[in-house]
Amino acid sequence: MHDLDSALEVIRARDDTAAKHAHALWHVMRATAAHPTKVTRYDVQQMVWGTLPQAHRSPGGHGAFEDLHQTCASFAELLELLGHANYAQLCRGETTHAILDAAEDEERYRRLVAAAWRASGVWPPDTPLMTWSEQGGPIETALHAAAGRLLEEAVEAGTLPVDGSEAMRVGLVMRLLTSPENEGEETWFVRLLDERLDEWTLGHGSQTRRELMVRLRPEVRRAPDSDGAQLPALTYLLAQCRGQGARLTSSDYLPTTLVGELIDLMPTCAEITAAGRSESQWPPVKLLRELSTDFGLTTRDGSRLRLTEPGTALVDDSDSLLMTVGERMVSLERSALGTVQEVVFAALLLEDRMAPSRVFEKVAYVLAEEGWSGDTGADFGPTRAAEVGAWFLRRLRVLDAVDADWTARRVGLTPAGRAIARWSLRARVLFRRPPEDLTLT
Repeated sequence: MHDLDSALEVIRARDDTAAKHAHALWHVMRATAAHPTKVTRYDVQQMVWGTLPQAHRSPGGHGAFEDLHQTCASFAELLELLGHANYAQLCRGETTHAILDAAEDEERYRRLVAAAWRASGVWPPDTPLMTWSEQGGPIETALHAAAGRLLEEAVEAGTLPVDGSEAMRVGLVMRLLTSPENEGEETWFVRLLDERLDEWTLGHGSQTRRELMVRLRPEVRRAPDSDGAQLPALTYLLAQCRGQGARLTSSDYLPTTLVGELIDLMPTCAEITAAGRSESQWPPVKLLRELSTDFGLTTRDGSRLRLTEPGTALVDDSDSLLMTVGERMVSLERSALGTVQEVVFAALLLEDRMAPSRVFEKVAYVLAEEGWSGDTGADFGPTRAAEVGAWFLRRLRVLDAVDADWTARRVGLTPAGRAIARWSLRARVLFRRPPEDLTLT
């Protein structure tokens, strides 16, 4: 077995360019290594499935390597000379060849890489605490690599099958995230959260938004406390969907008795005038039912509305229900809708009550400063900002997360609404996709 210098001399004797390429790939891999001294499967896969093809097709690196396969073969030769025969074989395998062939076909490349990482067993899964970013900061990148190393060690030790259960894999990653960092008393999760918060508060183009989010950073950093707050109407609806579920009418509406009970529970229903007890006559009740399904808590099953598995787990747990509603209330994408939702929550968290028009003004300022446009390509504009903001407030009002003093033309968050707002903003920081979606896309 060779050391690095002698291995490179062997390759250089055959092809000087191959030696240079192999040496370059080795140094890049070791600079971001999952282990300080040991070469891991995670490192090698990250290099030949990620770094190498992405560097080749990036605007500044296109054509950096005349032949990706030859460069990968040189790297494989170096690994073999250094005593890593299994990893050398990985570089020469059909999976790697297919990925390199697809390097310039974005959709096919991503699909092949996702499947290859899943099959390898060393790709860290998303967790209930957070989901991984494609381009994380230094702390997240190091944690992702460390999690990959833990999974590899568990596979090598025989305690985790390559195709082991997702729960086992998530458990290993959670153990890493909740362990203390090397220095200090914080956990690695808190270190990652702080890194994400830095990007979230300062990494966008709107000065108005930055001023809001910097003020809210301490609240978002701290896990929200519900203080006993509840969502009475949603909880009651879920309770009526236990077991066999709520039987729907022939027109697929909620039963009139249940509609009447929900009307009595929902403050927003007192603000409208309607006759009868049909769901079709009470838009807030209809919207509440739609939200319960959008949140994944209820599902239509024939002629009944039934609880899903998450709904069954949450119906008697008000704290977890608030957290789930908060996490699913907002868009997790970097989108105009997500920005609107952030600003509405931020404005209402920072003041006890505000005129909706003032909330919408802040939304319009942020959208303009960040350059968001509508479907037609035109600027979002104050009118559209007010429409989307009002749509979002209606959803919050139906949940009894917002109360209203229409005489004074003011709205404010209820205790439940404050918990939902904090969970929602925290979700925008920690999740890049829904937490239940554990697939690599």
